[in-house]
Amino acid sequence: MTGRGSLSILRLRSEAALPLRAYGESAAFDLSAFLLNETGRSLTATLAPRTTKVIGTGLAMLPPAGHLILICSRSGLAARSIFVANAPGVVDPDYTGEIKVALFNGGLEPYYVKHEDRIAQALVVPFAKVDFAEIERLPETERGDRGFGSTGV
Repeated sequence: MTGRGSLSILRLRSEAALPLRAYGESAAFDLSAFLLNETGRSLTATLAPRTTKVIGTGLAMLPPAGHLILICSRSGLAARSIFVANAPGVVDPDYTGEIKVALFNGGLEPYYVKHEDRIAQALVVPFAKVDFAEIERLPETERGDRGFGSTGV
């Protein structure tokens, strides 16, 4: 697909931070943590070493037709051993709930997430919806079934 479409964004709470594109030509946009209690008080989520915590964004999103959203780790956080646990997380186009991020702390020290901290980046990408066709065997290819390490280290 070519051209631009709109990513529809619904703030589930008015205090939720809208996505942020750092630079004009950035492909991905940053997602921020939504960590407020019912009274509007800011909270801090503690991510203990070697644990995963799901953190909401306070946003729901609907990509353009024929697209889905991938949730990826931010490189600055990854350099500190903070990753999106299921990266890339796939947000199907028919999901209309809150976008949440499963953050994993691979480090040895606790990591603290505050309200509106940028916790992940997202990409809107086209996808092909295909039918399934069971066959008796696959055609021969040069690579064949040579998998991991097939080209050397």
